[in-house]
Amino acid sequence: MERKKVLLMYSGGLDSILSMARLVLADYKVLLVHFDNGCSKSIGLEVDRALSFQEKMGKEKIEYVGKITTVPEFRNNIRAIANIPFSEMIKRYGDTTYSQLQCLNCRAAMYYEAIKFCEKNDIHFIAEGARKSQLFAIEQPQVIEVFRRLLAERGIELLLPLYEDDNDFSRESELIMYNIAPIPSEEKCLLGMPLDEKVAEEHTRAIARILEEEIVPRYIKELKSPYCPPQRQYFGRGSIPFD
Repeated sequence: MERKKVLLMYSGGLDSILSMARLVLADYKVLLVHFDNGCSKSIGLEVDRALSFQEKMGKEKIEYVGKITTVPEFRNNIRAIANIPFSEMIKRYGDTTYSQLQCLNCRAAMYYEAIKFCEKNDIHFIAEGARKSQLFAIEQPQVIEVFRRLLAERGIELLLPLYEDDNDFSRESELIMYNIAPIPSEEKCLLGMPLDEKVAEEHTRAIARILEEEIVPRYIKELKSPYCPPQRQYFGRGSIPFD
């Protein structure tokens, strides 16, 4: 039986690597795509490791499809809100931080390019290694739900294999069980920073509203695709080593 294809937003970090492993165990063919926003420090290890996974597990399970620049769309998102004074931003949407706005602009650009790739290649699943416990606004339920609706309108389902995981030791142990060294190889982002737990909910609400009211309307106009009802997939822990 042919595996369903899923496009995984792959950074090379432990979250995206473990997401890859769980997706393979759930019988998906995982297409690894790396996004370049122009604001990260990299030594190229994420690409080398993606290719090593492809070689080790075979292209029927893992395929590295390349690096996609998100710089133009990232800049478009920044431009859309760049000249709104912070005082006006707070009146419209509520309080947030500069770092969360930059994370939003970056992640939204990734989704935009991922959707275009999926529509071109007839793929109906997009995945990422988001975890709620990391306290980035873009990974909180209110924001995730906006992205999920955007994808659903394009006939694509969002898969989050690690979303409820909050134990670093367990994640590392699981990777070891799959014969994967729990060593991150992702780029270092120069913009993002997690929120303080005390303000996370308030700032997340603002980010969700900015995404829904400033960014998504433009994306809906620019992206065109027939609706296809998404399917549901449960992610459990597997026990098959990745030899």
